[in-house]
Amino acid sequence: MKTLTLVIIAFISIFTVNNYMYATDDVKTTQSTILRLSDDIWKMADRIGEMADRILEMADKIVKTQEIQSKNLEMTQENILKTLDLMEKSIDSNNDMLKALIDSNNKVADCMCKGK
Repeated sequence: MKTLTLVIIAFISIFTVNNYMYATDDVKTTQSTILRLSDDIWKMADRIGEMADRILEMADKIVKTQEIQSKNLEMTQENILKTLDLMEKSIDSNNDMLKALIDSNNKVADCMCKGK
């Protein structure tokens, strides 16, 4: 990306300098302008490179954060499923105890009815 930017800037500067050279008769002024323009182009290229590096660093941090959050989400989902499984087992156990109590109550009721 940095190389492509430098190539584009170089073509723009060459075009600009060529146009300026033909419009100016003073060679020293043209050379001075070319050197200033070249210096400015390199400064811009360096700044673009620095910004690109910062963007890449931020992208790396975003990717790491997403990896961590993905693991956290996976663990949360697993814990929810385990909790639901435990709740289902608890409900089944309570239903079994309730059925046993009803059966026991029915037997007692049957005995009481036979005794009359």
